[in-house]
Amino acid sequence: MRRILSLLPFVLFSLILSAQSSISADKIIAQLNDGVDIELTGVTITGDLDFTRLNDREESQKGGRGSQQQWKYHVRNRLSFVDCTFEDDVWGFRIEEENKWGKAGPAHMANFHEDVLFKNCKFEEDVNFKYSRFYKKANFPKAVFEEYAGFKYTKFDEAADFHGMEVDGDANFKYTDFDEHVNMAGAVFKDFADFKYTKFPRGVDISDVVFEDDAVFKYAEFPRGVDMANTRFRRDADFKYTKFSDPSNFEGTDFGSNPDFKYTKLDGRSFKGN
Repeated sequence: MRRILSLLPFVLFSLILSAQSSISADKIIAQLNDGVDIELTGVTITGDLDFTRLNDREESQKGGRGSQQQWKYHVRNRLSFVDCTFEDDVWGFRIEEENKWGKAGPAHMANFHEDVLFKNCKFEEDVNFKYSRFYKKANFPKAVFEEYAGFKYTKFDEAADFHGMEVDGDANFKYTDFDEHVNMAGAVFKDFADFKYTKFPRGVDISDVVFEDDAVFKYAEFPRGVDMANTRFRRDADFKYTKFSDPSNFEGTDFGSNPDFKYTKLDGRSFKGN
């Protein structure tokens, strides 16, 4: 039977740490190593939550001459964080420092095999899931990223929910692989937002989104359309070589004063944002 680590108020389960307002990231990693599901509500997580410190790992690429050693870590239990605050970094990817010969150290990346939920959570430092893979649901509704939000090369096998999120630092979704529908409706990007080369094969909702700084969708593809209604671009919007398809909704979209639609297409026809 799957075990659970939970801090739900007024309820006691086995292995529950009740009546606590905070928990260390090391404790969470230790519970995952013991095969325990994580269910925390209204809790502050202290210390770096580093999923590349798990015991369940495999060497995916050996570090021979001219190549970099790579390790994959497997999170095989459910993660549920609701109304939680992460005081320090959250890592699903890291690279060790270069050695004295200037060669990059091993790369470490985490894969998530069960549902992952970060609802109404606040991340006070960097979040990096570069190259991570989410095999099941991965939801970050109304999450606040106060620093870097890194999802470069991240793969989402099921629908992903980022609706209402706020990113105060850079948001990196470059080369992100979304297999199913993506919901980013109502999100706010306060700094640079990068969606270059990202494909949305099952459609995406980025309606009512505010891009307060530069936004790049260069080479992005929307083969099942996009809902961009009432979205506002406050600075440069780069859609060079972007491929849109119907059904797409641009009603009320404000592309700003200087959008780049060079070579942009909508169902093979030139698209100028109007």
